[in-house]
Amino acid sequence: MNDPVEGGPNRGIELDRVAFFSDGVFAIAITLLVLEIRLPEPIPGSHPDLSGALLAELWPDFYSFLISFWFVGTLWIAHHRVFHYIRGYDRGLLLLNLFFLMWIVLLPFSSTLLSRYEDQQMAVIIYAAHVAVAELALAWVWRYASRTPLLMDARLMDERQRKYNELLVVALPLVFALSIGVSFISALAAELSWLLVFLVRPVLLRITHYSGAYDR
Repeated sequence: MNDPVEGGPNRGIELDRVAFFSDGVFAIAITLLVLEIRLPEPIPGSHPDLSGALLAELWPDFYSFLISFWFVGTLWIAHHRVFHYIRGYDRGLLLLNLFFLMWIVLLPFSSTLLSRYEDQQMAVIIYAAHVAVAELALAWVWRYASRTPLLMDARLMDERQRKYNELLVVALPLVFALSIGVSFISALAAELSWLLVFLVRPVLLRITHYSGAYDR
């Protein structure tokens, strides 16, 4: 077997190490999200209203946690979907996968920024740009693997499935890119526009007439 760092595509159990390492990174990132939810500190000698404190101080943290947990989760599912089709690896694929995982590890930072400044345009722009870049990085992994000989088993998908996957990796980051423009009108409207990601999959399934098996 050739050295994956020096030679061409490699196969076998070594590919599982890439998936296991990636899963570990996702697990750490998704755990770090909850660590940013901190209970409000009571003022000594006072009797604070707990329900009011939870709503006023913790709601932004919970909101940011929930959407970030969902985005990390869907990116993990998408990453799992991509590696379902990959049957080999080389240096290029390893580096691109690391580049993608870098944005996953950084997401707790953007999530915290959004929870602290959720009503400010800059925080919304940074968060949307972060998720868009992460999606594009995964799209780059898919594109590289699908166009490099021996890395992807083309027999695992038909033409409709391939077209669906190609459109999906472009449409998802486009939603977040467009939300940056919306943020110049309203930060809240930009955040609400992120809900459009739930419509991307059914629309693309209808366009490509693909059944959606094994896809998010």
